[in-house]
Amino acid sequence: MRKTILSFAMLIAASGAARAEGCFGPGVPLFHCTVAGGANSVDLCLQGDVAYYRFGPVNAVAEMLLARPVTEVHMWPWNGIGRTIYEEAGFTNGAFDYTVHYAIDRIPEGGEMTAEISGGVTVIKGDQTMAQMTCDAGSVTINDVYPLYEAKAAAGQCWDREAFQWGPC
Repeated sequence: MRKTILSFAMLIAASGAARAEGCFGPGVPLFHCTVAGGANSVDLCLQGDVAYYRFGPVNAVAEMLLARPVTEVHMWPWNGIGRTIYEEAGFTNGAFDYTVHYAIDRIPEGGEMTAEISGGVTVIKGDQTMAQMTCDAGSVTINDVYPLYEAKAAAGQCWDREAFQWGPC
């Protein structure tokens, strides 16, 4: 059922041309949006057992590029209930955590036929939010972090639905 729901989300959110955004070479794009009126983009990508976070100007050198083994990436999968699909993926860089999130409202107001997709990135240091950027309206073109879930499982990690954390299988 999860793959069916995420496949539905991918069909809504990603066009064939958009699939190339946010990745380098043969990687799998997980997330893409623009922030700050289209000046910057936020991208997540998976290449084998390494996940990448990229932030910076669109079509230019990244201001920040983090590469982490999937076992070091924080990933909170959708719990499977409710009208909103919500997932996060987080990267630690020293004292800072960069958490990318997206949400899909499966029952949009007004009876519209397309799901509303929102997203953004939150930068946290310790217990203090340093920055919170919201994706520009309509700019979330890729939003499927399930390949990261599969990569973590392939690396020997299992998601504990009761404790809401990853651990050894």
